[in-house]
Amino acid sequence: MLNFKLFLKEEALNEDLLLEAESSSVDSDDKGKLHEILLAKHLHPETKLPEHHRSFSDNPDHAGTPEQVHDKLREKIPAAAYDEIDRHAKQSAEAFKQSMKDQGHIGDHAHIGNVHWTSNADKANVAGDHEKTTGVKDVNSNADLIVTLHDKEGKPVGHHGISAKYGSQEPNYRNPGLDALEKTAKLQSGSLGAPMQHHTDAMEKMGYTGSADQRNIQTKIDEMPINDIRQKHAEGLAAMQAGKKLSGKKKIMHEHLEKFIQAHDALPEKKQEAFRQQASQRASTARASNLAARTQMTQSFATGMAQHKPEDLANIIRQNVSPNTHIPHTVVHSKVKDNGEAESVIKPMHSLADEHLSQFKPDSLHVVPGKGTSVTIKGIHAKTNKPVVAARYTIKSSSGAHKSAVGTFKLQ
Repeated sequence: MLNFKLFLKEEALNEDLLLEAESSSVDSDDKGKLHEILLAKHLHPETKLPEHHRSFSDNPDHAGTPEQVHDKLREKIPAAAYDEIDRHAKQSAEAFKQSMKDQGHIGDHAHIGNVHWTSNADKANVAGDHEKTTGVKDVNSNADLIVTLHDKEGKPVGHHGISAKYGSQEPNYRNPGLDALEKTAKLQSGSLGAPMQHHTDAMEKMGYTGSADQRNIQTKIDEMPINDIRQKHAEGLAAMQAGKKLSGKKKIMHEHLEKFIQAHDALPEKKQEAFRQQASQRASTARASNLAARTQMTQSFATGMAQHKPEDLANIIRQNVSPNTHIPHTVVHSKVKDNGEAESVIKPMHSLADEHLSQFKPDSLHVVPGKGTSVTIKGIHAKTNKPVVAARYTIKSSSGAHKSAVGTFKLQ
């Protein structure tokens, strides 16, 4: 028979298992971008959204001014999830400020006087947000935010970059494009993009045409039950009848919903089921083709990476995690727990890679042939003398089944 104390323990355990962060179901890119903006707000001396170098935009959720992006995401994300992300951002802002005090960057002599949202990186021939904020070009900077330090008189005396991270997993430190991946693996320029171009050509023959956004939306509609399609289309009509103007992806979605309904309803009823099945199969083929293209790209990338010596691989890790930057950078990670709380992990970016590499025996790094869309760098652990994962590249779809691929880089 279960005694009362054991019953209480089991009840508590069951409650813990049912706990889930409010933000767990929110799209990762959405909550990451919202966290950036809210972190900036809580770092700002006036607790307001950051300064920026962006233009007003009617288009996707992450385009436009900080106010636009914030408002679009606030409308999209459930209120409880928004409040949770905001609480985590405030907590991490305070932890970052304490870290800056501990290092002597701020105190009686200096304080955070301004904050800029700087997620558009500098390029060799284009001034990005770093150059526009600091006056110095730095293509190595991946700062999502740059705080400007002011002295007692309010005069700017320095800058500090922040790489903002959000989520329960180890953060992604870099999103190299295909050209950067080719250079890293010493592959011929344009070679990694060839499988994706073959995928795009094949999709056009299947009827997926237009921009990448249009083709992604066509794929989503192909996967939807017909009743959901009708409901979504009716919602768009109701919005327009209420005087709202559909723009960006919402406009594209509405137009393609209407086209699908028209094509579906024009068929005899006995042929409509086959039409829906064909659409679903077309979408499945698109996603499988995209995965096959990225798998082929990964195999080519792995072949090139395998030619690197251990010291080369160590430098690749340094370049992705701790590149030389014009101003100091700090990684600010709101690491979310299952119960909705977060741990604020604050680490100086310049020393992060070498601290990680110190766990491995010298000259033990090597590339492990893998399957799927990941390339793994392993090393011999200095204490256990066993091979463990040091870092991992993944080639992922940048968005949906039809946009180009992009790399990610994580430490393990």
